Amino acid sequence: MSKENFFLNKYVLVTGASSGIGFQVAKDFLKLGAKVSAHYNENSLGIKKLLKHSIKNNCKIIQGDLSNTNDIKKLWREHVNWSANKIDFLINNAGYSRSVEFEKLNENEWDKAMAVNVRAPFLLSKFAMKIMLKKKFGRIINVSSGGWLYGGGPQTIHYSTSKGALEALTKALAKIGSKHQVLVNTIRPGATDTSFHEKIGRKDTTQRAKLVPLGRLASPAEISHAIVFLCSKLSSYITNSSLDVRGGE
Repeated sequence: MSKENFFLNKYVLVTGASSGIGFQVAKDFLKLGAKVSAHYNENSLGIKKLLKHSIKNNCKIIQGDLSNTNDIKKLWREHVNWSANKIDFLINNAGYSRSVEFEKLNENEWDKAMAVNVRAPFLLSKFAMKIMLKKKFGRIINVSSGGWLYGGGPQTIHYSTSKGALEALTKALAKIGSKHQVLVNTIRPGATDTSFHEKIGRKDTTQRAKLVPLGRLASPAEISHAIVFLCSKLSSYITNSSLDVRGGE
């Protein structure tokens, strides 16, 4: 199978593409010849670096706050206007996580985690599936976290709960899409070498890496490769699945 031929000129929307896993996913799709709508919220410097990997205007940069429904709708409008109403792959990668002790966790933090990590993927999937179901082709990948399986930590209850809900959404969407060759799956990244650790207050990842059976953190590329696989011809009989890319955890 030639991945380049399969992905050539197909349209991809990647949320949270300004850094980490999302940046790598967008970069890899561009290298494979796809046309990428790359979403970001605040990291304008990071998203501009993606343009270095773009040729022939095959990358559309779109800003939006995914906790805001109007911004989600604007993001979708900008994508369909640019792509002429086409989408082949939707990668719901953007996530919200801020380390907050349970006693201090308030409704605003809870609601923002649910909005970004569940509501945004729901709305974007709903918009995308309207096109995919008619075309009888599409892939939706929801980026979850293995941490929710164990309840997460006392400082990330809102994050873990939202990822559990995201996986439930995956299962529901997969049932809807299966009769129309629209495959919906979850990726569960393990501890990955990204800025996520800083966001949750982890300054030193050495001890975290020791907990991984493989003895190290994943690279963003290793997670991206799994996502690209689930969008490729090689995954044509995989839907309603959760793929752990966790180094044995």
